[in-house]
Order: sequence, then structure tokens, then C-alpha cells
Amino acid sequence: EKQVFQLRAHMYQARSLFAADSSGLSDPFARVFFISQSQCTEVLNETLCPTWDQLLVFDNVELYGEAHEMRDDPPIIVIEIYDQDTVGKADFMGRTFAKPVVKMSDEQYCPPRFPPQLEYYQIYRGNATAGDLLAAFELLQVPAGQRD
Repeated sequence: EKQVFQLRAHMYQARSLFAADSSGLSDPFARVFFISQSQCTEVLNETLCPTWDQLLVFDNVELYGEAHEMRDDPPIIVIEIYDQDTVGKADFMGRTFAKPVVKMSDEQYCPPRFPPQLEYYQIYRGNATAGDLLAAFELLQVPAGQRD
């Protein structure tokens, strides 16, 4: 059974990132991966504690399965942090995982579950901790009558 959703990734900030540049700072951005889509935040220059305060919206996310399965066990979101270099490709700084709060089309968008609260997610680089991400993720089912 096909379900269509919109993922909203509220990317607020990161803290305690490690210095990837010789200046002792980094030029971090985050890439959010969900199912077959990905989007990036803007690059913030020369900081170890970037505040993006950005909303990334993934439209027309198609998931297959029972509606209750989607609500109870949604797919994992992968968030990777990179350091943007002026020359060459971006350097990987760390990764974290999140599960979105799910709202089915027959549910109200209201407290206590919505809007979702910002949470800290531990960023890892291999087995080492590499900072924290402050973000919130919500997966909203698109009613059948409102799909493209």
C-alpha cells in the first residue's frame, strides 16, 4: 500500500564540531538523507557551532506499507555534517541518525506531539563523538485528495 508523505527537517544548529581547517575552525553544512532524496543546509563559514535555523522540506516522499507501520516505525533519517573546502570536495565531519515524529492525515496537528520539539542528536565520526546536532524531524502524511 502506497502512502505519500512530506518530511520537514528543522535544522537548527550544531555544537562542539571539530576544527577541520588550519584556522582552527570549519565551514560546516549538513546533508539530510531520507529514502531516495537528500538536501543540504547552507554553508556557514568559520564556526564550530553553526546556527542554520533552516527548514528543509522533502515533498512527495512515497513509502510502501501499512499506515500503522509507518506511524509506529518510520524510516530512519541520516544526517551528515561536512566541512566545505574552497578547493576539492567537502570533508566528512560526522554522522547521526534520527526518527521523525509521524502525523497521519486523520490526526490533528496540535500539542503535545506537534510541532515537534528540538532534540540533540549525538554526531559520530567512526566510534568517536564529533559534536551534537539540534534539530526536529516530522513526517506528515499527505491526504489522498491532495497528492500530485
